[in-house]
Amino acid sequence: MSSPSTNPAHPPPANRSLGLDCLRSLSIVIVLCNHGLIGFVFSQGILPFQGWLARFSASAVLSIEWLFLLSGYLIGAMMIRSFESGRPWAACARDFWLRRWFRTVPNYYLFLILNLLLVSWGWMEGVFDWKFLVFSQNLAWTETTPHFFGESWSLALDEWFYFSMPLLLGLVASLGVKRNQTRFMLVSLFLIVGPTLLRAMHAPSVEFFGWDADIRRVTIYHLDATGWGVLAAVMNKWFKPWWRSREGAKALAGVALMGLGLYGVCDLLQPVSPLMGRVWNVAAIACMAAGTFLVMPWLTQSFSAKPRLAAFTGRLSMYAYSIYLSHFPMMFVYLHVLKAQGPVTAWALAAAVIGWLISVLLISALVYHLFEGPVADLRERFTRKVDASPF
Repeated sequence: MSSPSTNPAHPPPANRSLGLDCLRSLSIVIVLCNHGLIGFVFSQGILPFQGWLARFSASAVLSIEWLFLLSGYLIGAMMIRSFESGRPWAACARDFWLRRWFRTVPNYYLFLILNLLLVSWGWMEGVFDWKFLVFSQNLAWTETTPHFFGESWSLALDEWFYFSMPLLLGLVASLGVKRNQTRFMLVSLFLIVGPTLLRAMHAPSVEFFGWDADIRRVTIYHLDATGWGVLAAVMNKWFKPWWRSREGAKALAGVALMGLGLYGVCDLLQPVSPLMGRVWNVAAIACMAAGTFLVMPWLTQSFSAKPRLAAFTGRLSMYAYSIYLSHFPMMFVYLHVLKAQGPVTAWALAAAVIGWLISVLLISALVYHLFEGPVADLRERFTRKVDASPF
């Protein structure tokens, strides 16, 4: 996940987009609701994974697509500014990688260590693999189960996007493409078309959990979501008449596409034919990503200044990365305490859920202000700052 701020400890409010912060905040809320439902309700046998609850839980995958699109859009805007500066490719790529890694990798390793401790204490399942150190646990293969650091699949996808974008831009430039507009357009299309074709060639998924494990959580099959975000940045930068026209109509079309993608996800909750499985392999992610792409012009233009809403969503967006990293470990802590107390009552479960949410928010704020932000600020000593706000 990416933040539009250029200074993680003190993000300038003027550089934030209320619409994008609202989308990111809604994504985080949906993630917390769904993972709370899975961890505290389904896994404990309180309610079965079926009916409308199963459809709600499966539909929550859309929130991750939003986060990928946001990452691609904001990183795409930052890289466009960087590569338009006239500096050599190597200098731009070096600064980009260092700024991203200072921002994301230390926090990731902090919670990787925490997950290792929880596994060693027997508070959670899973087996550590050295692939987690280089974000390759789900690069081109299905993750080992039971999951260790299960939420990290999406973080690994983001890291491979950060790593590959400058390389692809350098490759296109080496082929003689001189215009930045053309370079970024070609790279975004490659990121979209490549993973989509790979999904089309994969064996058909015939049920939801197989699709989730073998398609959605595998990096090379899902990089197109970030590619759609880069394409959004390209359209906003170089095709402003399209970006600024009929944003409401584009948003409605985008919502319809997202709905089609979610229909495919929910269709997989029951066994489907190999033909439909192959269709949803391709279309479920593609429709959700393309739909979000079409909503982006409306999000960036149709939100007027609302100070209280902007303050809330801006703060939640700042903490989003730490929230995402901390919410699962804290859940396992609370589940361990619940099990240690014997039979779980409804009141005890409700108290655990409330305590979990409060703990996640408090810990995320502390980690952000005491570790994530200060460590990210160190990059200013080694790199040149680039405006990372949306166009």
